[in-house]
Amino acid sequence: MEGDVCKRVGNRIRKLRLERGWTQTYLSVHSGLGRPFISNIERGQKELCLRSLEILALAFEISLSQLMRGI
Repeated sequence: MEGDVCKRVGNRIRKLRLERGWTQTYLSVHSGLGRPFISNIERGQKELCLRSLEILALAFEISLSQLMRGI
């Protein structure tokens, strides 16, 4: 695995979001997390707690293990 874990998680979140055709604003509204927070996640500038990871997994309608796949 290459790179910082926060950047890898951010890239995974961005990939899932773009696959669905969602904007950061849509993911923000859909998950209840702030848009600046999502932006910081995607840029690898925020460390996510388990609760935030679970919220994102629920927003994407996938399991935590699916969210973390490939990281």
